[in-house]
Amino acid sequence: MKKSVAEFFKANGFYVSFGVGVVALVAALAVYNVNSGKDKQQNQEINLNEPTQEEVANANAEVTEEIQSTVADGDMDVPMDMWKTDAQDEAANDTEHEDTDITSTEAVAAVAEEAPEAEEVISNDAQSFIPLEGLSFEGVEEVTMPVLGNTILPYSMDTTVYFKTLGTYRCNPGMLLQAPAGTDVVSIWHGQVTNIQDTKEYGTVVTVDLGSGYQVSYGQLQDIRVGLGDEVWNDTILGTVAEPTSYYEKEGSHLYLSVTKDGETMNPMDIIQVE
Repeated sequence: MKKSVAEFFKANGFYVSFGVGVVALVAALAVYNVNSGKDKQQNQEINLNEPTQEEVANANAEVTEEIQSTVADGDMDVPMDMWKTDAQDEAANDTEHEDTDITSTEAVAAVAEEAPEAEEVISNDAQSFIPLEGLSFEGVEEVTMPVLGNTILPYSMDTTVYFKTLGTYRCNPGMLLQAPAGTDVVSIWHGQVTNIQDTKEYGTVVTVDLGSGYQVSYGQLQDIRVGLGDEVWNDTILGTVAEPTSYYEKEGSHLYLSVTKDGETMNPMDIIQVE
């Protein structure tokens, strides 16, 4: 029997070895498949626990909708900046830069140069005083001269006159009466002070309402002696003559006098009686 087995392996050794190898290979594959199956199952279990991208997006949308609904109902105060889009942020940044450019020193200086000559109002609030009743001026009374002096530049709205300092011809809505700086300036008639302001061209200007639509303005003043709403008479000192503004340096110190009737300029000499 032993001989026959030995002879069998000797005669069939190749087939036996091949069979054993096949069995070993099959066994190895079986073990690998088992292990791979376990890993795949574990990965599947892990993936099942993780939300998909679609689920995440849906969840975020639900949260956003819930927050907006809560804010709309007034149950929660959420800053509106939270809902800004990138475009809104960019627009806001652009606006901020524009504001900064506009308020820069260079921009302000440029605007100041291009803007009309501004007037710094000292007091012109018509509601801060009670208008006087009974003011009346017919334009024919013998009024008081505000200062005694020669006419440097006459009233001229129909033709132009030459302004030495400006070096040009232009119309003149008032008249310039020569007077040394410090000379008292008096009201030409009974009235009420309705405006006091500083201007670049005429310096400090006091306006007096005479009634009947007449108003008289006295410019190039200093040391103002009256206030807004004050009642004045034809001998009331309004202030004194100041040094001329830069517009009238060559003309010298003077009183600027202008008269309006119902808002229209008129020649002051038409109501000033020269004896």
